[in-house]
Formats: sequence, structure tokens, C-alpha cells
Amino acid sequence: MATGVIAKGLFIRGELRGVEDLVVEGEVEGTIHMEKSITIEAGGRIKADIETENITIFGEIVGDLNAREKITVHAGARVVGDLQAPRVEIEDGAYYKGKIEMV
Repeated sequence: MATGVIAKGLFIRGELRGVEDLVVEGEVEGTIHMEKSITIEAGGRIKADIETENITIFGEIVGDLNAREKITVHAGARVVGDLQAPRVEIEDGAYYKGKIEMV
């Protein structure tokens, strides 16, 4: 399985769509629609609404997140926006502001 990477130092603005996993180490603004999983690494920054299967956050995100399976916010991550997923995990030490809807 291939994994797309937006490397540190890259900035992308617009709409991202894909069928494989995506790892964000750089910056993204806009909207993201992926079939598989998205991982925002420490140092990764996103200002976008995201729709995908699983979302794992170590970095920063501002936007509404919609996952078909699970959203995980790790210690040290910063999230501002609404979360919607059947399973949501927020570790101690993570910053979160928004509402959560578990569907």
C-alpha cells in the first residue's frame, strides 16, 4: 500500500483527494477527502476540514474532522474544531476545543 507524504517545508493550499494513506509533516490549507487514513505528524499544521477513515493527530489542526472509524488526538497535539466519529480518543496532555459527536 502506498502512502503519500506532504513533507516538512511544503505548503499546500486547495483540495486534496486520494485513495491511499496520507502523512502530513508540512502545512495544508483547504479541504481533505481521503479514502484511507491521515496522520498529522508533530510539526504538521492543517487548516482544513477533513473527511476520511481514520485520523491520527500529533501536530496541529484547525477544522472539522469526520472519520468513518476513529479519531486519535495524541499528547502534545492541538485541535480546534468539531469531531465526528464512532470512536474518539484524546490523550492526556492534548489540547482540544470543539464539540464531539460519536455516531
